[in-house]
Amino acid sequence: MHPYESIRTEMLRRINDQSWPAGFTLPREEDLADEFGVARGTIRRALASLSEAGLIERKRRAGTRVVDRRGHRSTLTIPIVRHEIEARGGRYGYQLICVDEAAASPLDPALFEGAPLRHVRCLHLSDGKPFQLEDRLINLDAVPEAADETFETISPNEWLVQRAPYSFIRTALRAERAHQIDQDHLGLEAGAPVFVIERQTRFRDAPLTAVRLSNRADEFEIITESGDLL
Repeated sequence: MHPYESIRTEMLRRINDQSWPAGFTLPREEDLADEFGVARGTIRRALASLSEAGLIERKRRAGTRVVDRRGHRSTLTIPIVRHEIEARGGRYGYQLICVDEAAASPLDPALFEGAPLRHVRCLHLSDGKPFQLEDRLINLDAVPEAADETFETISPNEWLVQRAPYSFIRTALRAERAHQIDQDHLGLEAGAPVFVIERQTRFRDAPLTAVRLSNRADEFEIITESGDLL
């Protein structure tokens, strides 16, 4: 990996986890060069890549700012499961189940209009117990580096948030009866309820990934907070 690519990845992580929120003015090129220990030309190349992706806006006098990618009042964010578990006081664990062809996925490959796909299934654990089953398709035309990633030590959820810019998210929430794979990996009886999150993510017109996240209904909750209104 070229140095500018690793720097771009770190900058993308800061944008996606809102360490650098919308409207944030980035440090000067020379300050970033000092932080990362590289030449300013390498920083410029990383910034140019983010600018081409529509993630930052560079103006000579105003500096470089993070673009506001909100299409409405809800901020476009994808939570990292590891962070969710740790925020609840749990000890995070991860198990890769399989990496195989899209045909093994419960998701519809037609969402990707014939693009080459990679299917990843993994299990997130809290204090050693099953917390969430992640079943994901990744578009290799849009995220080609995913073809070489083993996902043995990092979940596709966290890997994609760190590396793949996104501009559109569609999320569906529902309760349903556990599939066989849910029963097998979440330790559920036949017919047990699960809470399912299905999410499709795009960047501009390109579909990036689709995921089915299944959770034990008796251990899952969603908490939302608004900002201070006064």
